[in-house]
Parts: sequence; C-alpha cells; structure tokens
Amino acid sequence: MRAERSRFAFIAGLLVAAAPGIGSAQGWRAAGSDGLLTPLGEYVLFGGGVTDFKERAVKDRFDVGGTWDARLGIGSRSFVGAEVGYVGSALKATGSGSDLLTNGAEAVLRLQYPYAAGAWLVEPFAFGGIGFSHLSLRDAAPGQKDTDDIGVVPFGGGITFGYDRFLLDARFTYRTSFNEDLPLAPSQAPVSMERWSVGASIGYEF
Repeated sequence: MRAERSRFAFIAGLLVAAAPGIGSAQGWRAAGSDGLLTPLGEYVLFGGGVTDFKERAVKDRFDVGGTWDARLGIGSRSFVGAEVGYVGSALKATGSGSDLLTNGAEAVLRLQYPYAAGAWLVEPFAFGGIGFSHLSLRDAAPGQKDTDDIGVVPFGGGITFGYDRFLLDARFTYRTSFNEDLPLAPSQAPVSMERWSVGASIGYEF
C-alpha cells in the first residue's frame, strides 16, 4: 500500500513540476499562417467512447460499456502538453448482476508533434499520467461491498485535428489499476480493474 502511494505521489509531482516548463517552451511553438510563433494553446475537450476490461473474470460480468470525459489542456501547439480531466463510464451487467458506474479524475503529460498549415492543425500524440476512479455497483445485494476507490495509470496515443479554433481529438487509452478492493469475480475476491477505451472528442482552443 505504501509503495503504491509513493508511486502515485512521485508521478503527480512530475506532472506539477513539468507544468512551468510547458508554459515557457518558447522555442517549441508552432508557426502560424503569418510565419510568426503562435501562443501555446489552452483548450477544452468533451467526448465519449467505449470501454471494456482486460481481466476475464470482470469482462464476462459486464457488457462493453460507454465512457465520457471532459478535459482541460495546455500546449496544443507545443511538443509537450498537459491535460487534467474528469472521466466517467457505465457498464451494464450481463444477466441479472449489478451495473457498474465509475467516476474519476486524471492528469496526463502529452508528447506530440504539431503541424500547422494556415488554419489547419494536425497533431499525433502519446500520453501518460496518473489518476483515480470511484467504482459503484448499482442495486448490489444486501451486505455486499458496492463501492471502491482505485488508482489508475492511463497511457496511450491518438491524433488531434484542428481548424481555426475548433478541435477534433481521437485516442486509445489503456488504464492499469492498483489498490482494487471490490469483489467482482465469482470467487468474490478483488480482481484487476485494468481496461481499455477508445473515444473521440470535440473541443475549442482559446
């Protein structure tokens, strides 16, 4: 437990320490249509997608679910950027089991290659970070543990397309997890909550 908390604090510290460097990366700014350096882009994204678990014991208990998110980012026209966001999901139980709802927050660093041509922006990226998720089983049996708070380590990649100030973002995310304590397997023992998601978002750059 102590080791997991230390890992969480270490990665979170890296994210906080990197933020000032992102804002001062003058030499990394992409050129605009007039050939001048553009400001580092702050932006918001709202989107959704699909998600499923890796562990067979959990995967068999729930159908592929829906996920949604809202993100605030900086550095849309830099080689390095950062995001903080809210992430939620809902997975319907197979059979007569309890549905699963999740709500959480994440912070990630993005490594990206912005290419700007006139009003257009094309930006492939990779990312990684740290976060947490609150799990809740709906209509769980009396006496059954029905909530849990777990740590997650999200990472993945995607691509952002932009025109003027409007953004379209598509990404694949894999989330490893730790500190699970919710009995979802037939044996009623806690199992890994690692999962993947694929989603798309629309957004606006300030």
